[in-house]
Amino acid sequence: MNVLLVDDEDYVLDFLEEQVPWASLGDITVYKASSAEEALEIAGQAELQMVVTDIRMPETSGLELLAALRQDYPDIKVVLLSGYSEFEYARKALQHGAADYLLKPVTEEEVVACLQKVIALIDEEKRHSDNLSAASDMLKLGISRMREHLLLDLLLGKKYGTDELQRHLHALQLSLEPDEECALALIRIETGTEEATREDFELFSYGLLNMAEEIFSGKISEVPSLWSCKDSYRFVIILLPVRLFGEPNRLHLLMTELQQAVQHYLKRPVSMMITRAFPYRHELHRQYLQALNAFGRFIGTRSGVVRLMTEDETEEELKPLVQLHQSPTIQQLMETGRWEDVTRKLELILDELNNPSYQSQQHLMEAVYYLFSSFSYIAHKQGDSFADLVDHPSLQPESYFFKSIHSIRDWALTLIEQFKRSLQEATPNRNHIIRQIHEYIALHLHEDVSLTRVSEHVYLHPVYLSRLYKKETGESLSTYISRVRMEKAAELLMTTNKKVSDIAKEVGYQKTQYFIHIFKENYQLTPQSYRNR
Repeated sequence: MNVLLVDDEDYVLDFLEEQVPWASLGDITVYKASSAEEALEIAGQAELQMVVTDIRMPETSGLELLAALRQDYPDIKVVLLSGYSEFEYARKALQHGAADYLLKPVTEEEVVACLQKVIALIDEEKRHSDNLSAASDMLKLGISRMREHLLLDLLLGKKYGTDELQRHLHALQLSLEPDEECALALIRIETGTEEATREDFELFSYGLLNMAEEIFSGKISEVPSLWSCKDSYRFVIILLPVRLFGEPNRLHLLMTELQQAVQHYLKRPVSMMITRAFPYRHELHRQYLQALNAFGRFIGTRSGVVRLMTEDETEEELKPLVQLHQSPTIQQLMETGRWEDVTRKLELILDELNNPSYQSQQHLMEAVYYLFSSFSYIAHKQGDSFADLVDHPSLQPESYFFKSIHSIRDWALTLIEQFKRSLQEATPNRNHIIRQIHEYIALHLHEDVSLTRVSEHVYLHPVYLSRLYKKETGESLSTYISRVRMEKAAELLMTTNKKVSDIAKEVGYQKTQYFIHIFKENYQLTPQSYRNR
């Protein structure tokens, strides 16, 4: 806290600075001024919270200083120093904004009591201000969230009457009429081969919407003027009233400007599908579905495309993928164990998907669903659970999870490699793997012998390894590791004089108490009792 002392008499300033125990009042920095003019100069440079000033000073009085501070720095608390002759004068000053007054001559105790009172007032006002600020932030956040939910409801087909929708729009500070003509923009922020997290997506969306605000309204306000949301397909969606852009060509220019701004500042290309104008209360759901379909058909996996939908637009004829269904298929190649050919076949499929004629979301999903079906068939044919075999692959409920050929390649190659290992593991090979596991555990018993570490050693997925071990041995891998540790501990207790704590560490337990607890569960005796017996 910064406090300014103002008096034209130096001895008063010295007394206040030296005799008042400022350190006991908190973290306070004290400034001094010998005139109102000097005080105002300091107020312009330092962020003051309190001014203690004499009333009677030459040229400019303390009351005039009070008035100037109230005008330019209304949050500064002012304490007046007055003599008995100015007592009534000082009391009237309280009505004009002074926080308190002191009658000269002042004592140290009086000054401290006054300062404590004013500091408490400042602290209380700060708490009140912080609470108001937090409440305001929560209100803005709440409005933003409710705006998104209302727009999503309309996009997904929820119906509102004119009056009901008008009330919602007014409460959410949206300057739209229920039957106003609008256009809908679906915007996809491209991430290329990068795996964008939800946090990345939210950050990019925030930047994009700020740029859209500036382009369409000329400023970025605390409560956005544009009505927007993000859907489950990770599109940023903006509802744009016709009055913001006028002609369709003008809208295309503005959206292209937005695309260029995002590319320049966020270093990310974006693709956009923009509908024609329509009365949004009645048409929004239908237009949204058409825009989703058009985005998948006409933009698909391409990047950096801005496209306007037109009412009489001729849809391009969709052609089936050739390589996907041409014999030998991926399923046939996997059944016969031709793994190099499987990988080559996948690349042929992806090369075809990269052809402009097939760069649509529908073709992308045709490939994904065919591959998923083939993988499931092979897993079930060998009596395995597909989900267990590949550790519950994350095929998202939204088909738009696969946005690129790169994402399909990564997904499919991982599964192909897993199938290759599992199908090549005949029973003799599996016995060999079990021996490898047991040897590794025996050599590393003192370390963190976890399922992950063991699976890395034998180059198998942890979930598949766990299932394989249980199938071949009849017990879980964790049970085996625990049993081997206890047997080793019992052997060391019987054949050596090592301390219990050392034995615990030797069999992989860093905490002796936990080792004793587990040992007693297995042998119904503590390690020391076991040794004595």
